[in-house]
Amino acid sequence: MLSRFTELHRTSRPKAVVMAVAAVALAIIARYALDPVLGDRVPYITLYPAVLITAVFGGGVAGTLTLLFGAVAAAAFPVFFHGALPGAPAAAVAFGIYLLCGGIAVGAASSLRATIGRLQLAQEKLLASLDASGAGTWRWDVRTDTLEWDPALVRLFGLDPDEAPRTQADFSQLVHEDDRATIDKVIAEALATGRPTEFEFRFLGPDGNLRWMYVRSRMIRDPGGQPDAMVGACLEVTDRKRAQQRQTLLVQELNHRVKNTLAVVQSLAMHTRRGSRTLDEFQEAFEARLLALSATHNILTRELWESASLIELIAAEMMPFGGLAGGRVHASGPPVRLKPQQALGFGLALHELATNAAKYGALSRPEGRLVIAWRTVRKPDGQTWLALDWEERGGPPVTPPKRLGFGSKLMERSIRSELGGELDRNFDPAGLTCTIRFPLETGPEEGRVLPP
Repeated sequence: MLSRFTELHRTSRPKAVVMAVAAVALAIIARYALDPVLGDRVPYITLYPAVLITAVFGGGVAGTLTLLFGAVAAAAFPVFFHGALPGAPAAAVAFGIYLLCGGIAVGAASSLRATIGRLQLAQEKLLASLDASGAGTWRWDVRTDTLEWDPALVRLFGLDPDEAPRTQADFSQLVHEDDRATIDKVIAEALATGRPTEFEFRFLGPDGNLRWMYVRSRMIRDPGGQPDAMVGACLEVTDRKRAQQRQTLLVQELNHRVKNTLAVVQSLAMHTRRGSRTLDEFQEAFEARLLALSATHNILTRELWESASLIELIAAEMMPFGGLAGGRVHASGPPVRLKPQQALGFGLALHELATNAAKYGALSRPEGRLVIAWRTVRKPDGQTWLALDWEERGGPPVTPPKRLGFGSKLMERSIRSELGGELDRNFDPAGLTCTIRFPLETGPEEGRVLPP
């Protein structure tokens, strides 16, 4: 389990002096206690550990001060306790050995502290990287089946510290039952081959929702080549998996919509050709219908193909005929949103009505006016329907057509077949009136819940 297992403290100079004086004092007291046994021999024997300890825990300055203070104290020791200095040759040799060994101890301790400092820096960098990545680490002792998790991994799984698994069997209980066999197989292969492994599995989070975890591990073997331990790191990838799933669904949906759009375009081309007397007439009618289809696509694209606003759809289809701001077309009704398939079918129907109005109806004369009004209706079965009234006034006298052209047939098919609705047209000499009704899937805009 990864944790802060080294902690190096820096020592100030005043503190180093205090440590050195205290260490020398304790060493002299210990030497005095051993004086009945040692006599005036090896006066520096208790100072060696004092120098080493202060150098390790206090640093090079504390160790050097202890070395110097100790030399002075040890030289004075025979005078205070034996009344005379030891022989000059023996004292010189002992003093030289003490300085040499003490200097080596200070240098070794300083090197050790520098190594610990580098290790602590690398450790802090690793911990910072893990904190930033949101990962957690673990260690599994293969021989004793002991599992250790660091606190970050415990938090990733939403557990309390005392709920962390202690064995492989405990961990298996956290994994989704459909993924346990896969994990057992991966672990068995890692034990057999010793190669690093990576895998993903599902588990239930503390909120009860299914989550995904990514794991990468490495096997550690003993000198005999047998599995000793496995260490690894875990990273929650729930958001990434959901994004992948959403991307897959979007690609499938896009493929489906492209096929549908191509089928619609093919049908428009074929039927427009049948109803056109000349190539120019075909081009004009076909381009107009493609632009109407494109206008609906633009609205849906802005809304990420979730739904389309009815008023925006009407404004887009009326744009080639003067739009809603010109004063000749008045549109009113409550906020309503249509599902993508509804918007495509309804947009084509609106285009055919507007085209007929521009050619033969109210929009063919400057004084003509068009009123579009809609409302939502609650049916006895609880389903909400949209009812839209189309009323033309001020155009030429209207006469019922002798036969239905492709535009009228397209409108009939869009409303009745694709939208499952109803279409009523009244060819009043004063102007065409039309009522379109079909069931809504999204309902009024207020309080709506869009699909995920």
